[in-house]
Amino acid sequence: MRRCGLGLHHRPIDCGGWWDDARMTKEPKLATEKQPRGGNVDLVYSTLRDDILELRRAPGEVLDEAEIAATFGLSRSPVREAIVRLTAEGLAEALKNRGAVVSRLDIETLPAYFDAQTLLFRLTSRLAAQRGGPLAAARLQRIQDRHETIVAARDANGVILSNRQFHLEIAAIGGNRYYQDWLGGILDQGQRIMRLYVRLHDEAVPTDQLSFHHALIDAIARKDVDAADRAAAADAQIVRDEISRQISAGAALTVPL
Repeated sequence: MRRCGLGLHHRPIDCGGWWDDARMTKEPKLATEKQPRGGNVDLVYSTLRDDILELRRAPGEVLDEAEIAATFGLSRSPVREAIVRLTAEGLAEALKNRGAVVSRLDIETLPAYFDAQTLLFRLTSRLAAQRGGPLAAARLQRIQDRHETIVAARDANGVILSNRQFHLEIAAIGGNRYYQDWLGGILDQGQRIMRLYVRLHDEAVPTDQLSFHHALIDAIARKDVDAADRAAAADAQIVRDEISRQISAGAALTVPL
């Protein structure tokens, strides 16, 4: 059994054989000698980050500095710096005297994750309603139109990314850089949760939140703070309920929540 994370009582989650196939879908770019050292760090960091978020590197997988350095044709120093950045973002975990691993997905942490997501959805939506208006709502509507096109195409991974863009735009309308950064980090963690759900089920992510997106756009256009708060809370809750229902039914990760 390939262990990709921890379930309730720290029982391992079986990801099945798809993980090895997923890892082969994208080859990293090789660094060049002419590239400045900082550029090499950025290259390794961005590649590893994408691999982690898109589950090409499994939760709990060792980040072998020597192997990664050889893949990129680099020394271990830029690889080590990239891993330090990933650790600071919560996407990797440092092991005492043993390097680092990709952060594990632990079902016991899901309630805390969804609490944080709900709080930030509500905070950013309230602020967007205070500072928004028709022009801001129009920008948000254009993003929502693209999101609905992706939903209609049943592009599950595309839905995850376009939903992320929608909520980050709400945070941008609010104008608080700290909220934007915090929400970006929360949504990055959520990408792994949602992608694992999608891949284990071979089905689209929940899409019933479209009506709440429309309510959010309307509230921001009218600058109705309380309506934006209610819509944001409902938007977060419907995804939380769907993930919890699937896990509780044993369909998603084969362990109870």
